[in-house]
Amino acid sequence: MAEIKQPSPVHGTQCISTQLSRQIISLCDNSSEPWAIKNYESRYLYANAEYIELLNLPTEFNITNQLDSDIPHPSSKSASYFHKYDREVQASEKNVFSLNIYPFGSKEIIQPYICKKAPFYDEKGNCMGIILHTKKLQVFSAIQYLNEASLNAGVDQNIKIQKKKNFFTDKELEVIFFLMQSIKCKVIAEILGLSCRTIENKLQSMYKKANVCCLDDFKAFCIKNGFDKYNKPISKILPHDITTSTLLHPMK
Repeated sequence: MAEIKQPSPVHGTQCISTQLSRQIISLCDNSSEPWAIKNYESRYLYANAEYIELLNLPTEFNITNQLDSDIPHPSSKSASYFHKYDREVQASEKNVFSLNIYPFGSKEIIQPYICKKAPFYDEKGNCMGIILHTKKLQVFSAIQYLNEASLNAGVDQNIKIQKKKNFFTDKELEVIFFLMQSIKCKVIAEILGLSCRTIENKLQSMYKKANVCCLDDFKAFCIKNGFDKYNKPISKILPHDITTSTLLHPMK
């Protein structure tokens, strides 16, 4: 394990001098998605440029050694919940997912992100904190619904989807929901509490139903036939180990 010094502010990355793997830092620095690492007390050890940008932090703010409650972002109001999930990851040494809905980015647009928290180990195999990775959840918006509803002369899209629902099982529709967000099978398996092999088998079965042989063609089939708009209430899709963080203070 190599000692990582404070990196150049040009890249927007923030990291304190600590025993972090250069490989991990390099991986996160070169990712187009937000990553961060916290110590056992939930204080930030590292955050890449995308994570800093996601929280729209002031250029003079240094996130390192800070708690979630110290960060000037609406999500700080949920710090106690975030820390609770950190403790859960550390105690169980298992991944925990959360759905976070807050004003994100420089435009402070309310957006949903799935956050995966995983245990972070030192070179001796001791859990020293957590590493978190967030990914934007693409959902079918109300505006899209209204636009398509007007184009279809008032035909209710939800009714059309329900009529087609029997084409796929409920579990297959849940898999489709996450596939359309470009979430990988391994992650879908973790979210739904199934094995990766089960998800892969379901996917092959769905390919057969749709008469396609690859993921891109399957997605095109789902879009053409409206299955990409299947939006079962998220609280019923996510299992008990995936927590939902809602917007506590909407932007005025």
